[in-house]
Amino acid sequence: MKKQNSYIISDDIFMDSLGIIHENFSDIPYAIVGGGAVQIYVSSVAIQTANLGSVKEINGLSFILRKTGNIDLSFNYEPADLIKKFNLIISHASCFYTFHSFTKRFVLQHGDQRFNLNYQTEPDDLKGIPAYYHDIIDTAISLELPYKSSILQLKIARPEYLVISKLTRARPKDQIDIALILKAAEMSEYPFDSEEVRSVLKSVNAEDKYNILAELMDANG
Repeated sequence: MKKQNSYIISDDIFMDSLGIIHENFSDIPYAIVGGGAVQIYVSSVAIQTANLGSVKEINGLSFILRKTGNIDLSFNYEPADLIKKFNLIISHASCFYTFHSFTKRFVLQHGDQRFNLNYQTEPDDLKGIPAYYHDIIDTAISLELPYKSSILQLKIARPEYLVISKLTRARPKDQIDIALILKAAEMSEYPFDSEEVRSVLKSVNAEDKYNILAELMDANG
């Protein structure tokens, strides 16, 4: 059965969501986390490696990436001021998208297409590793993605934190995402720190999950 309202980064509604993030949140501390961050990271590396001009030029994305209906963001910003920013987006809406604002969820809609920006404002919102909430934001890496006639500047959690978050769940789909992160890190010659991953996992009593990473690294290398 086809999953409704699920997309990959080459779909317009996904990229338009990233455009909204770039345009409205670049001046405040945030980090994109979760599966959306994985798609951004993998696509950014592919574009840089092959010198492409668009995510739509990446071959085979639909076979590689896992569809999602949302992008998750962690903010270090006053919640009331954040809501004002979302309300400002609504007030400046074009005729193409309709926007809906809910508690910690902002929705883009065009016809029967819907896409969510889910957001977190405090450590308890972050599953698995809440003690690292602020460090995830403070150490976020900036990536560029071509978008229409401009370049998006986006901040995502470091690959180590993406992997750690995935390991705390360790579902089959999480392991697929980890494998993609590891391959992208290798392609971009990113110095992935597996010992940092082990240390953080140990601090949250999940060191046993490191074995999953070790097996995936062996398979990748």
